[in-house]
Amino acid sequence: MEPNATIVALGDSITWGYPEGPPRSWVAQVAVALGVIIANHGVNGDTLAGMRARLPVILAENKPVAVIVTGGANDVAMGRRVPDMCADLGAMVEAIAASGAFPVIGMPVPILIPQMESSLIAYRQFIQSLAGTRHLRVIPFQRALSDASGRPRREFFMDECHPNADGFAAMARLVIGGEFLREVAGG
Repeated sequence: MEPNATIVALGDSITWGYPEGPPRSWVAQVAVALGVIIANHGVNGDTLAGMRARLPVILAENKPVAVIVTGGANDVAMGRRVPDMCADLGAMVEAIAASGAFPVIGMPVPILIPQMESSLIAYRQFIQSLAGTRHLRVIPFQRALSDASGRPRREFFMDECHPNADGFAAMARLVIGGEFLREVAGG
């Protein structure tokens, strides 16, 4: 990656690093560990539609080499339909690719409320399908916060949907130890 090239992390409170803030987020931990610039564009309470609306300005201002899009929890909390969520993500992937940046999708972390988690499971299946057809990198954040059987590890959460400090560290370790950013980070 060229010096001072930027990766954008686009998301909601989980990207932002709620409740501690961006300096304690998984985004900051990855940036420090990999020695890259990652602009944290997480907004508490944001939906995929909100991210889609913000994306053009973020692309223009940051001129990123890659954009990591992670979200969906607020969408299901608001009762949005999974097909609408998928349409927003698909449009963002297209816009990111058209800008010349590399789209990377972060899987939404588990939600400890079963009816909401069932919608996220359907959304994650769409992400896997989109990634397969578009040859996209996917960061399986849900795995970082789950046990070997796929059940969320309660000790990684501060409430039903937000990771705690240990959860953010687990998310960062997953990215640092994986191949998800190698193509764009030059590793």
